[in-house]
Amino acid sequence: MFKHILVPVDDHPACVNAAQHAFDLTRALGGQVTLVHLLGPTSEGTQTYAERHLERLARRARRPPTQVILPVAGQDAVDALATYATSHRVDLIVLGVSGEGGLVDAALGQVAATLTHVSGIPVHLSGGRQLQQTGAGRWQRVVDAAI
Repeated sequence: MFKHILVPVDDHPACVNAAQHAFDLTRALGGQVTLVHLLGPTSEGTQTYAERHLERLARRARRPPTQVILPVAGQDAVDALATYATSHRVDLIVLGVSGEGGLVDAALGQVAATLTHVSGIPVHLSGGRQLQQTGAGRWQRVVDAAI
């Protein structure tokens, strides 16, 4: 099944949910998670920020995930992710989406489609926790109304 899950992260809150979803999957299925922070043109501050961000996310896991900072200066981010994923035998890529729609989620949907096409690896879109909680309440109201 999915033994190696890759989660590209940045400072968007949806990435936290994607990382947690990947941790939950590996808890249920076994395997490992790799958190990868894509880094454009770097300065000392951005490298340090990326390291700290990865460490904060890693604390949420039962088993420590692999933490990678992937420089992508002058390279397409999707190509960099696809190359990393195929060379490290990744079985699944999890991307976080806000679930609010709009341009950011539409762009991530395009990234997911392109990433799957380029790498041949399945991409799973993980919605925000708030969206899931709201959705459950809505369905509960439908069930209550039917009774």
